[in-house]
Amino acid sequence: MSARGQAAADRGARTYGRAETAILAATEQLLQERPLSELSVGDIIDAARISRTSFYIYFSCKTSVIAECLRRVMDQVMVAVDPFLSQSAEDADTAIRVSLEQWVAVCTVHGALLRAVSEEWPHDEQLRKLWYAMLATVSAGTARVIRAARHNGQAPPGADADALAACLMWGYERVLHVALVGEARGLPRPEVIIEPLAQMMVGGLYGRPPAGSGRRAGQVPVTRPACPPN
Repeated sequence: MSARGQAAADRGARTYGRAETAILAATEQLLQERPLSELSVGDIIDAARISRTSFYIYFSCKTSVIAECLRRVMDQVMVAVDPFLSQSAEDADTAIRVSLEQWVAVCTVHGALLRAVSEEWPHDEQLRKLWYAMLATVSAGTARVIRAARHNGQAPPGADADALAACLMWGYERVLHVALVGEARGLPRPEVIIEPLAQMMVGGLYGRPPAGSGRRAGQVPVTRPACPPN
């Protein structure tokens, strides 16, 4: 694991008090039952079975609870994508798939929270800053991978690395959100989108399909005959 991934793991491993843990768990559970706009501090206190005094020892408001939940998930996301950002796997395609599988797993477990934040961050400055920070961190790491691949001759020249990385990451953010909501026609369940996302990433970075995708390794691609002139 890279230093970045280890730092995220260390932050995620910090000890939470019983009341704080109960508050965070209760909030995520409640978000599976109702939208964030309908959730109150009183609801969280009742679900966590704590006193109002205990709640305000840890949090100032509902948004501060959501922000702490999101920070924990952000740390898990950074650990999840570490194989790709650090290129720790044997090859780039494997690193991409492993990171995507782990990222989708985190998003599936915390789907209710991420749906709520994705819908609310445009209207809340604190959540917006956290959401932007997470995507910016992953985008910056992706841009570094793109530059290294181009420098090593593994990827062809192309669009600005920072812009390409940002487009890929924000595209993934929207795809994962819609997949978690489960209402987009033609978009499969989160666990089924890994291969399409891998194809997007490998194609965007390296200008080729993922290894083993659509054809066996070493198989010659089929060339369609040109249509005869009219």
